[in-house]
Amino acid sequence: SSDLKHFKLLVPSTESRPLSQDMDGAEATVPLSISVPDDSTKEDDVKPNLCRLLLKQLEQSWLRRPSKESVKKSRITLSRDEDEAAQALLVAEYRPKSYLRRRAPDEIEMVVTQLDQIALDMVKHSFTANLDLVKFAEAIVHTGSYDAERVLAFVAGLVDLHLEVVRSQSERAEDRSLAAVNWAQLMNHLIESPEIAMFEGNEVGPSMPKNVSGGDKLPQVQRSNVTDGAKHLGSFIHKIYWMPSLEMLTTVEGTESVYFWSPQMAWDTARQVTPQLPGDFSDEHGKPLWTVHAVAWDNDAQDLVALLSNRLLITWRLRNREKGQFQQKRELRFNATRAEGRSGGENKPFWKVHLCAIDPKTGEDLVESSKKKKEPTESAARREKREARLAAEESQQLDVWWNANLKSWVTTDYHGRLFFWDLREQGLDSMVKPHKVLTAHTKPVTSHLELSKFKFTTCSLDRTVMLWDNRNLAQPEVIMKELTGSVLSQAYLPLFSSLVTVGCEKRVYVWSIDSTAYRGVRAKLSAHQANLLEVSAGQRVFMTLDEACVAILWDGATLAALQTTNCSSIGPRHAVVMPSLGRICLAGRRLNFFDGNEQGSIALGAAPTKEQLAKAKRREMEGASLKDRAVPRWCGLGPTRGNVLSATEAEVRLHGRICPGQSRTIFNAPEGDSISAFAACDALSFAVVGTAKGGIYFLKYRSGFVLKAYPGRRDDMEEWQPGTGGGAAAASKKDEQGSAPVAADGAALEASATPVAGGAPSPSERAASPAGGSRASLAGSKGTPSAAAAGTIAGATAEGGGAGEERGEAS
Repeated sequence: SSDLKHFKLLVPSTESRPLSQDMDGAEATVPLSISVPDDSTKEDDVKPNLCRLLLKQLEQSWLRRPSKESVKKSRITLSRDEDEAAQALLVAEYRPKSYLRRRAPDEIEMVVTQLDQIALDMVKHSFTANLDLVKFAEAIVHTGSYDAERVLAFVAGLVDLHLEVVRSQSERAEDRSLAAVNWAQLMNHLIESPEIAMFEGNEVGPSMPKNVSGGDKLPQVQRSNVTDGAKHLGSFIHKIYWMPSLEMLTTVEGTESVYFWSPQMAWDTARQVTPQLPGDFSDEHGKPLWTVHAVAWDNDAQDLVALLSNRLLITWRLRNREKGQFQQKRELRFNATRAEGRSGGENKPFWKVHLCAIDPKTGEDLVESSKKKKEPTESAARREKREARLAAEESQQLDVWWNANLKSWVTTDYHGRLFFWDLREQGLDSMVKPHKVLTAHTKPVTSHLELSKFKFTTCSLDRTVMLWDNRNLAQPEVIMKELTGSVLSQAYLPLFSSLVTVGCEKRVYVWSIDSTAYRGVRAKLSAHQANLLEVSAGQRVFMTLDEACVAILWDGATLAALQTTNCSSIGPRHAVVMPSLGRICLAGRRLNFFDGNEQGSIALGAAPTKEQLAKAKRREMEGASLKDRAVPRWCGLGPTRGNVLSATEAEVRLHGRICPGQSRTIFNAPEGDSISAFAACDALSFAVVGTAKGGIYFLKYRSGFVLKAYPGRRDDMEEWQPGTGGGAAAASKKDEQGSAPVAADGAALEASATPVAGGAPSPSERAASPAGGSRASLAGSKGTPSAAAAGTIAGATAEGGGAGEERGEAS
């Protein structure tokens, strides 16, 4: 549309390439094109925007490649241009409120969470001196850790991050007159930064999780007591399936058998099902000459189907569920015959694939053995062998699934064709032909998933995801081509109508598909630092696994990362969610189980236990927990960063920027004490908390890091009188006997809500401030003016902010 512009961001190379470019000035090279909202208004012509100017200067840094002959001539011109550019940045207006109106205020989070250790090492080499805004942005852009589809937002995040470091780490600045940062300031800010904690969540190791405050209310997982101590005959687990009706895990490990495992107890040996085939399918030592490629389960007929490497399809019928016993029912072989004509076009194959029943004793096709064959000549025999080899290659199948709505088995080959087979009413000696063949995919299909009664999706190595309608299989209903890598796995959350796909790229794609139609892309999640392998979904959450053995648990409602798990010690290649058990299995060489906590098991899909139901009912009867029943003290929005803070008598919480309903605790009231006053200073990025016992805590505005703490009255003190400081003058004891204390819910609370202004405290000022004189008077006696209490609060805050008298008068 007319209000969009294309920005093109490229990694710097030997050629001169622009970082950003307008769509009208396209060059001969074809860079990556990104559409971002254009925020240019008429006001920008008068007052240039800081983010736009920075983006322009970053582009010029890439375009500026002077030759050796013109260096001396252009040195004066370059210095003048640099001075003019620096002056333009100094006078440019930074308007964060306009950014908050256009997009979610998560630019800082996007920059910080994409900086891995390699990127930090690259940035560290650039800190030979203090870096201003342009040099700081260049150092981070050179790492290449940015989302190519959100260029302007990334640059805005660099501006936010630079200003935040300058503002929050002003004490460590070498020269406060210059708006430049050093390496120590940046690292100290990252250590105290809440974005890192909100991104990483809880890191689960092989033993126990690392909890953060407020983690008991979030859906999370921890290592289960069930361990896999059995011997696996295969080199590793190739495929794994969860069968809810059997309550067992089924694995394919590159051997001749199918293995069944219990996720509820540790087995020494797995229950295995091996095809019973004639001796011609084994070598002279009796070792089978086939391996299992894939399995599928028909829950209605209780049939298990295995696809073998020798083009055989074996069917078993369940006999005993408790013992896991199966009876082999049928053996079929895939074969192909040439079509009559080859002029059907490229998309129409001239090989027709079918299934033939084999003789259980000899292993020969029953259809071929019934035909009378003449003794062929040598040339005819060679031609027959060649045709047989080509037919075997064309009929080789790679995977198999069960479509419950169509009552058909689905197989796929190397060409991406999908074959639908109905094996319910076919004779043993007949040739079974597919009742439907789908040829929309051009490369092997990796997953088939049913979404509803009439909808199913398929993903392939051809970088597409296709939505199909059972009532019209002539062509796919929707083809999703926005992916940049091959798609390997998919999962569906019916509660949120969200389809999640992962593949050979670092981003997780979330599509909105309900029971009626495709609604578009819901989100693209970029938290992983390696290419993804698999995704598995529960009822309200889903888990993604990448090649670096990092698994992330996501919230299906908000798409927020709830927990990050580093599993490098167990090396998983597959992730399977078992919703009915509230458990997750990460499979690599062995099976590794993770259990959800009270909230996590329910979010995965497990039914609440009797204890959980009784606990919920008891909470409902009691009203709420202590923290939920705590009296609110303060709630406010930071106008500069867009953060929401809320304070009650029990805790201070930081609310998520994208979804304020998601929050975490950054400060808990000391035991036996309660928060009685709270004040926030958005300009200096710190807050002041006052407790009922006279304690004062200066906190980082977003992380809860305690800058300075003045503890209040101890429990072992005989008596303490509020109103005059920590010493509680004993001389005033007689004057105040018999007077009931009055809660300062009025004036004191209003004083705490007044924003604090002023400069950051110096270390000498903090050291000189006495602990006793800093305690806030939150309750007074009759005859004590409320202005005195307000002045005491303002005076205590002045030690953290600067001008106490002006702040006291304002309070």
